[in-house]
Amino acid sequence: MRNDGRMEVRRGDGRVIAVEVLGDQDATPVLVCHGLADSRLGAQWLGGAAQDLGLRLIAPDRPGTGGSDRRWLSQVAEWADDATLILDTLRIDSAALLGVSGGGPFAAACAAQIPGRVRGLMLVAALGLPDWPTRGMAAGEQLSLTLARRVPEFGGWSLDRLAGLARRWPQAFLRLSATAQPEADIRALQDPGLRDAFVASYIESFRRGGWGAAQDLRLLTRPWGFDLSSIKTPTWVLHGDADTTVPVQHARLYADAIPGAQLQIYPGEGHFSILSRPQEVLAPLAE
Repeated sequence: MRNDGRMEVRRGDGRVIAVEVLGDQDATPVLVCHGLADSRLGAQWLGGAAQDLGLRLIAPDRPGTGGSDRRWLSQVAEWADDATLILDTLRIDSAALLGVSGGGPFAAACAAQIPGRVRGLMLVAALGLPDWPTRGMAAGEQLSLTLARRVPEFGGWSLDRLAGLARRWPQAFLRLSATAQPEADIRALQDPGLRDAFVASYIESFRRGGWGAAQDLRLLTRPWGFDLSSIKTPTWVLHGDADTTVPVQHARLYADAIPGAQLQIYPGEGHFSILSRPQEVLAPLAE
């Protein structure tokens, strides 16, 4: 039986975690960790492919993002507490983890912190550790990370301003977003389905302002609180070699750091275009 739509998970202190659930209740569960300046709604783009593969997507908003209440985190590793609560609430013993872009570190944290609840880890265009090289990253992305190390609140504020643009003039927002993107990403965002999902998820991310994005920036640019080499679950690392948002070198370093990780580099693909093949991305998690 399908049970799609938004649900709320309530923490012991009363704070709410908003979760998007897509797929059959008896399908294989996949906990989706959305990217920076993204939200649980991003999982909707993957919903059709997940259904075909027999997967159930469970996509929470991180604290302060979308429909989730604020909760201060000191390190990326602490988000595994929210993941555990969500799995407990849904009576799920173990799930695969999918981390996209800035959500990659949060997915990896779960694999390290709660290994008994994680049966597989998929990292797609995942941002790496703060000290990893940024060569190949667009100048604007490098500047954003540099500023985030010092004033993450400014990063959250500036991304929130872009959300205002996306609400009022989505075409102008898309043109601005295309700056310094590779041709593969520009073409991918011309697909109405991916384009609309990208804009809707970005807008939803800032429904409560820029606090959530600012926290993500702070967490991602400081020590994460766990060691990638401690991850023992089966891991796949996917990345496009034309990605200018997160350099492909991060994928190689993930594969080197996580024991047994399988690396797949897609020639000519960018940060968004790699998601234009959702069934291929999700397939290993269904096996």
